Formats: sequence, C-alpha cells, structure tokens
Amino acid sequence: MTFRDDERRAPSVVEGLDAFYAPRSVAVVGASRQAGKLGHDVLVECARLGFAGSMVGVNPLADGERVAGWPVVQSLADFPQAPDLALVAVPARATLEAVSDCARAGVRAAVLAASGLGELGGDGALLEEEIANVARNAGLRLLGPNGFGLYVGPIGLNLTGWRDIPDGRVALVTQSGNVAIALCRLMRRSTVGLSSATGAGNQLDVGFAELLSHHARSVDCDAVALYLEGLRREPGAHFLSALEECRDAGKPVVVLKGGRSRVGRRSVTTHTGALGGDGRVWDTAFRESGACQVGDTSELVGALEALRAIRSRRVRGVLVLSDGGGDTVLASDALEEAGVPLASLGAETRTVLDRLTPPAAPRAEGQNPVTLDTVGGLEDDPRLLAQCAEVGVADDAVDAIVVSGTFGGYRSLRGEELEVVERLATLHRAGTPVLVHSAFASDDEGPVLGLRQAGIPVYGTVRGLAAALRAASGAVRASTPLPRAGASMCGALLASVDAVALLASVGVDVPCVAAVSNDEELDALAPRMPFPVCLKLEDPAIAHKTDVGGVVLDLGPDAVAAAARELWRRFPGRQLVVMPMFRRGVELLAGLGFDATFGPYVTVGRGGVTAELDPDVATALAPFEPDEAAAIWSSLRCAPLLRGWRSSPGVDISALASLAAALSRLGVSQPGLEIECNPVIAYPDGYAVADVRAVQGRG
Repeated sequence: MTFRDDERRAPSVVEGLDAFYAPRSVAVVGASRQAGKLGHDVLVECARLGFAGSMVGVNPLADGERVAGWPVVQSLADFPQAPDLALVAVPARATLEAVSDCARAGVRAAVLAASGLGELGGDGALLEEEIANVARNAGLRLLGPNGFGLYVGPIGLNLTGWRDIPDGRVALVTQSGNVAIALCRLMRRSTVGLSSATGAGNQLDVGFAELLSHHARSVDCDAVALYLEGLRREPGAHFLSALEECRDAGKPVVVLKGGRSRVGRRSVTTHTGALGGDGRVWDTAFRESGACQVGDTSELVGALEALRAIRSRRVRGVLVLSDGGGDTVLASDALEEAGVPLASLGAETRTVLDRLTPPAAPRAEGQNPVTLDTVGGLEDDPRLLAQCAEVGVADDAVDAIVVSGTFGGYRSLRGEELEVVERLATLHRAGTPVLVHSAFASDDEGPVLGLRQAGIPVYGTVRGLAAALRAASGAVRASTPLPRAGASMCGALLASVDAVALLASVGVDVPCVAAVSNDEELDALAPRMPFPVCLKLEDPAIAHKTDVGGVVLDLGPDAVAAAARELWRRFPGRQLVVMPMFRRGVELLAGLGFDATFGPYVTVGRGGVTAELDPDVATALAPFEPDEAAAIWSSLRCAPLLRGWRSSPGVDISALASLAAALSRLGVSQPGLEIECNPVIAYPDGYAVADVRAVQGRG
C-alpha cells in the first residue's frame, strides 16, 4: 500500500455506486437561504471546494434566487435532465414525498439526511419501509438515512454539513456523524486525511459490503476506516467477502466497532436499528478477513498513520532511540506488550551505536534500545539522534525506527532539531519507517509539525505508538479467506441423548449414553452398563448440574439403583442420564454457536465448572479443516498445558482438532444449531466428551 497526496482530479467511475462518487450533476432538495441549514451550507461548501459538476437547489418557495452562485428552482421537474445524485435535506416526515419526487424525475441516487426514521422503530420504521419500496421500484439507490452524508474529496463534493475535512487517501465509512467529526479533528493533527467520507446510517439500501467493495476498486484511496455498530440488511458473508476484497486489493481496513458491551448493544438497536451481534464473533470475523480492530477514535487514526508509515511492510524488528531512561523502559514495555519485537542488531551496528552513546548513559543488552541521555546526549546536540538512526537503517534487522522521549522540546537547539527532522525525513522517504513518540506531540509548529509534514507520525504516548504498530502489523499479516455459511434459526433445547447422536453423526467420539425414567428401565439397562457410571439429571436447561446436586459420580452395580431413587425423590418425574465415568485429564470445552450476522462458529478453550472464572477461549468462523483447528487450540493461553507442562504429558491435539472441525461441519449442515461439549476431558491418546448441551435454533 502506498499513500499518495495527489492533486484533485475527476475520480475513476466504478460501476455500481458511481452516481454517489462520480456524479455529473447534483440536486439539493430542501435548499435554504438561511446559513446554518444543511440545505444552504452544502451549496456554499461545494462552491468553495470547486465541485466539478453542476449543482442546483430545490425549494418550492424559490423565486429565481441563487445560493453561492448555484441556481435554486421550485421542483425537480424543472430540470431539463435528471440529476445523477440528490441530497434530500428535509425532515423525516417530508422524506417520503421528496424521495417519490426523485423517483419520478429519474434521479439515480439519493443521500437521505433525516433522522427519526427506522432507528426509532414504530411509525418511523414503517415510514422508512415505504421510502425503501418507492426507491426500489424506481431503481433509485439510497444512502442513509440518519447518517453523516457524503464527502468525495477528489471532485470537491461535500454533502455532510461539516467543513473541516482533511484531504488524504483514506476512505471513511461510518454509522455515526459524531464519530466522523471526531476523526476529522484528530486527523487535522496527523499525517492522514480523507479521500471520502460516507455515512451509512440506517443502511436502508446501500450497506457496508457494497461500500467496501467500491473502495476496494477505487483509485482514490489507499486504506479504509470503518466505524460500525452492526449490519442491517446485508448478509454477514457479503460483508466478510468485501473486507477480503479490500485486503486482496492491498487496502487495509481499520475498524472501530461500536456496541461491544451489553449496554452498548442495546444502544446500537436504538441508534441505528442494526443488529449488534456478539462481540467475540465480530472479533473473529475481523481477524479472519484481514481487518485490524481498534478500541477508540485515537487508536484508529494512530493505526492509519502507522499503516501509511510502514507502507505494508512486515515490521520484524524495530530500533528504539530514546533521550531518557524512563522513556526507554516504557517504550520497551509497551512494544513488548504489543508484540512488536526489538531488532537483534549486528555486531558492527552495536559497536558504532556504543561509540555514539554518551559514556554515562545506560546500555541495554544488544544495544537496543539506545538511551541517548546524560552529558553528551540529545540535550547537548539533538543531531546525535539522526546519527544513530542513520546507523540503524543500515542494519538488515531494522525494519523501523522508533523515537521516544521529548523531541521537539529542545527550544534552545531549534535549528539542530529542524536538521534532525530533515535527516529523519530522508530515511523515512527512502523506505525505513520512522515513528515518533514525544511529550510535545500536541505542538502545531516547529520540529513536530515538520515531522508530520514529512509523513512521520507523532504520538502523544508510547503505548499509543505501540498499539498503532501492532494494529498496522495485524493488517499486513492477513489470513487466508474461508468459505462462509449462514441460515435462519428456530429454537428448542435438545435432550442429551439426541445431542450425543448429533455429535456421533459427524464423527465425534462420544460415550454410550442412555436415558431412564424409572426403576424398570434402569434394571433393564444394568447388564449393558460400563461400570463405574455416573447419573445426571436430564435437564438441558441446567448448564451446571452439580450446582443443584443433579450429578452422582463413580457408581458401581450395588449403588446405582439407590442413587437413582434418591435423585427421583428430589426431582420427581424427571429422566436421568446414565453414562460411563472417565479418568482424569485436562478439562476443556468445545462448542458450536450461531451468530445472526456471520452464521456458525466454533469456540474452544478451558472447560469444567470453573470455565467462567477466567475465560481462556478462541473462536473461529465455520467451516474449517483440522489443521486450522489445531492452530486455534494452540492459540489458547493454556496451550503449554496441552503440549505438556513440566512432568505432565501433553494431550492429543490432533484429536481435539478433529473434534473442533467436526463441530464446524455440523454447524454448516445444521444451521442454527448451538452445542456445547463441557467438559471435554483430553488425554495423551484422545478425549472424552463428558457432558453435552445443545440448542436447535436458539435466536
């Protein structure tokens, strides 16, 4: 990926959404004479930006006036030729009539600005459906409503009402106008800006998948930033395919996902009417499709800056240059926690850096990081920083330079600092990324401004820099796409015997399980029991039957009847499950789930009755093969225990992988099925499924 800062030009036309991103003519329905109204401000802004096409306002009260030089007419019918695009800047109650007028006039696409429609439910949702039907019947594409609007920088089109949008090579797609404004403000003090900004809003028609696909093929952006809360009308598989399309086109996608918390998911429903989905499944979907996920707007901008800096290079090792011992320690901690490795320097590099380092400064093992503190350090001559960086880039192990400390703060040595900026910029342009953390990152002049103008990102915290590098590296290391599945759900708890039969149907090694309702059935079963056995209360609704005293373990032939009678006394009329006892092993879990957006997925992790105390799980979208499943098991924190810990033998990871892959096949063949095997007792020579709980179509 290469970010470019080209001059404004007419964009290439991409079939499908060209009426939005390359319109030749635009109508503003709801044009206004009053400044501060959207229908006024967009006309003024597009005139200021020099919109390359024709533009006209529409207002029934118009009387031949002009706004910002654009003509204003009374009706779309006054157009000699239908405009490609319309901004419908009228209240919610008037939107249906305005969209109907657009449909009759032959408008190709419309941006709906109003809020107070489907996101409110009730009458608003009904009105939104009427609008959708009118547009669908006329072949009119809709963006929004309840969105940020549309900005297309290369042609000077701004239908958002927000003026302060920084130019750049990032395409923003957002469900929130406030988030878009926050990003614009942050980008003003960064090395990145926007080629376009699109408010998806309620996704009444055009959704995230189609927008991503457009940007994957557009020549006007190098990366995509997403803020989304959920998908509304499009299948999750289409969204994932579009993410993969961006990845394959060399355009990293950085995602800020809203609605991850329980309260946040409720807010998603009221805000945009979208289905938030389960956070863990979204995380898996982003990871498997090559998108990198961030936690807030600052991290999003930071990740985009890091991506621009590293230019899709793999960062295998960084050289850290610091002007203070504390910054050296904090930078080392932050980079290690983020999984960004320090470069292992060659002997010649170490020798030269040791000679350049002030005599009294501390020296790290391997001479990385380098602390340029004390007498003779950067406080005396900041140009020492450039010298060390120039030495570092000559080492093949150094993929990036990280500067951490107070660069930009040596006021009495401003000339020397500005020289350092030029020398670092030369290294950066030549191909070795330079990223800077500085206590003076908020400065808008001097050396810090010079760094940003050279494309070198400057972060206010070293943790922010490390997080940005981690996110950028994650976007570069995209995984192989997998086929997707999805379906509808119905809803019923399954008996243990039926759940075990489902597992057996896909080759899972399951125990002999039988259900009994009385003494006679228990007596008839006794000759075939593999003693010792356990008795369990047959109630799929109870996840942990030990909590209610519904399990009796290690029963021999003489004890099983008495134990059964006691359980029936305490739980009259209930069935009991009889199954073999298992030897001790490592207790794990393996489960199949179903997400309304992305379809079936498999979760594996630590199991047993304490699984919820310290969740150690990994999730993957179905289907997948056993070799991929082995990698999922190996990603757990407890993986060393599975491989063999101290004197304990390892378990059969190959068998566990086959179990997980079988669950993934079951999820595709039985859409909507959710099933949990917990515990799965793992051994060096296989596994035993000790308990099963299944739901057919819980949704």
